[in-house]
Amino acid sequence: MQAYVGPNVHLGKSVKVHPFAYLDGTTTIGDGCEIYPFVVIGTAPQDLSYKGTPTRVVIGEKCIFREGVTIHRGSEKESGATVVGSRCFFMAGAHVGHDCRIGDDVILTNYAVLAGHVQVEDRAILSAHVAIHQFCRVGTMAMIGGGSICTLDVPPYCLAQGNHVRLLGLNEVGLERKGLATETISALRKAYRLLFRSNKLMKDALAAVREDHADVPEVMRLALFIESSKRGVARHGRG
Repeated sequence: MQAYVGPNVHLGKSVKVHPFAYLDGTTTIGDGCEIYPFVVIGTAPQDLSYKGTPTRVVIGEKCIFREGVTIHRGSEKESGATVVGSRCFFMAGAHVGHDCRIGDDVILTNYAVLAGHVQVEDRAILSAHVAIHQFCRVGTMAMIGGGSICTLDVPPYCLAQGNHVRLLGLNEVGLERKGLATETISALRKAYRLLFRSNKLMKDALAAVREDHADVPEVMRLALFIESSKRGVARHGRG
């Protein structure tokens, strides 16, 4: 009935570890986290090139990891760390691969899985059975519908669905619930139309968005996310 906590695992204050959890490697878990049965954190990455170099997992405060969640430590290929922010909620069976970087207040629903090197920004929500390809990014406050397969970046503030994933519009309900001002949502809506539903080339649409909404930080964040994409960004339409 005991959990296993390895010699290089550091638990913050008031961390609750349920029976049958397995915590290993050089792992730091912040104050107030709760770790349910059969969670595995800090084991070696699923990477055939990994040769045993000491790498780590770093987790913030007040996260909840439900039954069967797995989080692998980093590889030698980047910073050597898999990082999870604070107040995240990972439901049963969710998986976080090596070298992932996850922000604060992220929700991974049942059996959502992240391959290695994935980035998920603050307050994003991944529904059940979502699969994210390695090196993809999911932007802040984005929501991805259940069963989706993501091989491209999903921009901030957007709603996405499908195999392969396509954008359906803004995550307007989520944005309202998270307290974004009506004016901000309106500006994002206009920017979305320019970027994804107009006939403009993306570079021209980005220039127009920057000119029209330079005073809206959220729109600028959306534009920067698209400009910095290495894998490419999902487009509008049914997947």
